[in-house]
Amino acid sequence: MRVSMKWLKEYLDINISAEELAEVLTRGGIEVEGVEYLNKGFENVFIGELIELQSHPDAEKLQVCVADIGREQLTIVTGAQNIRLGDKVPVAVPGAVLPGGKEIKPVKLRGIESNGMLCSAKELQLEGVGLDRSKDGILILPPEAPVGTPLEKYLGLNDQVLELELYPNRPDCLAMVNVAREVGSLLGKKPVLPEWAQGEVPIWPEEIKQKVEIENPELSWRYSALLVEDVVIKPSPLWMQNRLRAAGIRPINNIVDITNYCMLEMGQPLHAFDRDKLKGAIRVRLAQEGEKIITLDGMERNLDPDMLVIADDNGPVAIAGVMGGLETEVTHQTTRVLFESAHFLGASIRRTSRKLGLRSESSSRFEKGVNPYWTVSTLGRVAELLLELEAGVPMTFTEKVAYLPPEVAIELKMANVNNVLGVDYSEKDVEQVLEALNFAYRKQPGGIYLVNIPTYRQDLRIEEDLIEEVARIQGYDRIPTTLPSGSQTQGRRTPEQAFRLHLRKLFIQAGMDEVLTYSFVKKEQDDLWGTGQSIPLLNPLREELAIMRTSLIPGLLEIASRNTARRNTDLLLFEIGNVYWPKELPLKELPREVTKIAGLVQGQSKRHWLAPQVKYDFFYLKGILDEVARASGMEFTYRRLTSEKYQKLLHPGRSAEIVLQGEVIGFIGEIYPQLDEEWGLERPVLFELDFAALFRNCNLTIRAKSYPRFPAIQRDLAVVVPDGVAAENIKKRVKELGGELLKEVEIFDVYKGESIPKGHKSLALSMRYQSEERTLTDEEVNSIYTAILQAIQQEFGAEWRK
Repeated sequence: MRVSMKWLKEYLDINISAEELAEVLTRGGIEVEGVEYLNKGFENVFIGELIELQSHPDAEKLQVCVADIGREQLTIVTGAQNIRLGDKVPVAVPGAVLPGGKEIKPVKLRGIESNGMLCSAKELQLEGVGLDRSKDGILILPPEAPVGTPLEKYLGLNDQVLELELYPNRPDCLAMVNVAREVGSLLGKKPVLPEWAQGEVPIWPEEIKQKVEIENPELSWRYSALLVEDVVIKPSPLWMQNRLRAAGIRPINNIVDITNYCMLEMGQPLHAFDRDKLKGAIRVRLAQEGEKIITLDGMERNLDPDMLVIADDNGPVAIAGVMGGLETEVTHQTTRVLFESAHFLGASIRRTSRKLGLRSESSSRFEKGVNPYWTVSTLGRVAELLLELEAGVPMTFTEKVAYLPPEVAIELKMANVNNVLGVDYSEKDVEQVLEALNFAYRKQPGGIYLVNIPTYRQDLRIEEDLIEEVARIQGYDRIPTTLPSGSQTQGRRTPEQAFRLHLRKLFIQAGMDEVLTYSFVKKEQDDLWGTGQSIPLLNPLREELAIMRTSLIPGLLEIASRNTARRNTDLLLFEIGNVYWPKELPLKELPREVTKIAGLVQGQSKRHWLAPQVKYDFFYLKGILDEVARASGMEFTYRRLTSEKYQKLLHPGRSAEIVLQGEVIGFIGEIYPQLDEEWGLERPVLFELDFAALFRNCNLTIRAKSYPRFPAIQRDLAVVVPDGVAAENIKKRVKELGGELLKEVEIFDVYKGESIPKGHKSLALSMRYQSEERTLTDEEVNSIYTAILQAIQQEFGAEWRK
């Protein structure tokens, strides 16, 4: 927001420099990016009158003129063809440095000395100022322009502009009247504001015979319109053009300039339609499939069904809150204008603006939030300016109100003010702040104030907001520096935080890289891997990131796909993050946030002279998960997939459900080849686990035990079993049969080949026997070994491979 000091001083009696005001605003929480002096490049440029004009004797395309600038008369040679005797023009005298950096010096042109330069609007960077004849040459000023007056003073360029960096919590300061209120509250000054800036002013009892319908009240709360007749299109007066330029807006004509001027003044965006080009009722609705519109910039825009438009009987005539349509543009032939002043939901405008790549002063205001109570008051200001500028006659008014938010009253307690801020403010101090902010209040017993919040302060909703206002207006710099009060406790992580850090360390020690992905994903991918019940976003970052994730897998696949496309194919990735499960759709309460752990591996280890390369496959990732479980005091078991969804997504022979204490807590598996091709991946293996289930069953207590005193005996067992027999079941049964002497069982090989019957597989187990009391004999171990072999032969139909 660009704030003109001259404009601001119309509302406030202040004698303060722009730099001092910038310091005041910054201390009050309104960041000022910088101060711009508009007169830079206009020193030594004066208004001159052409009192002599003749052709150059030695050049057909040059003219020699004498310009009277009051203090002297200058002979100047120019090539301009749009000047006439008696014209008032800007004259740059020797020594002037124009805005573009051009320095003016005396120079001889075809034998005649030229002591200055007649300036064009382009050279002064003032395109749009003056009469029509200024477009193709020298800037022609109005006949009443006073000779000898510095141009900067005449054009109002002896002004300073503050560039405010406004955050979304202060959309009220996108209006000059509210900036005046803000400055007044910080300086202890009362701004003098006209009636139309105080709130709604009912002006037109008679309504237009113009039907207005709001078909989507959730996206547009209010639509007000003013009909103006006997419109005369002409340039705006200089004072209005100056203020628009100071705000960074190019003047166009009186009607368009009035809409922009009132937007800057009141913060309410407006649009002007040529009333005679509108057909039938005005409808605020969503665009229909396949609809198009040619906007004011001459571009044809394809409209999506989620874009809000203003339409008549023939179709869209404006993109709501973003840009009007060319078909209903106000031109020099326009005699009747319909001014629109409406409320549109910020999220809807932001989405439309981003999709179309269109951003304007209007759309930025709607995005941050406009005051729905000021639509009529702003039209009152429009009517006032129309009459003042003799631009048209306001006739009748109409509006449609779908919803108005209730006005807010907040209870403010003195005890809470001083407790939160740590300052001993008196009731008088707080009352001074409320009066400086022009907040109406009612004092109640016990140091309690019931404060009515003006509708333009949409950022104030709870007591803490008002407490912040007390600190801000009293001055943050006046809050004394003190030590924290109250009892101090030793900070430590919660058990959940400690376990989360423990897991991160384990995965990192296993060589995996942690990633953080967006909580927003593509709907079609989340439907594949998630619950299928996802929460749509009203204002997605990008069109494809339209929902809240219900699984971490799509984000990992996206990262893997991006890396693989750049030939970084060897990946070990994991993520610990939240997914979002709604209780019902559409949302009526906040969704459940569930913490998940997911990972993806692909490729193989790097080549090294000390070790062979290892393939990152199903068994490699399973080994990592088993080690994570062991280091967390748990043991995973695995079984065939029972979920139909994952059976369609994961390889049937390289996938499994992960079970902990009889509960399925996740899955592991290699994705199907066709999904490989879709993502451009190379046989990645995935897993996803439920964090809460892991936390419930973990045991991080470290227990010390003595190192074994007696040697262990190792035995290997290879058996052939049907494909349907789970290796995990055999391992579990071997442990049971081995008793206390069997300390460890590991499956170190699974083989299917020519020597193995069809429909069968070979499992190789390594078993470690050890006693803590004595040295075991071969006879003891062989007896246990034989019992194990016989049992699994009977129970699983196993055949011993000798």
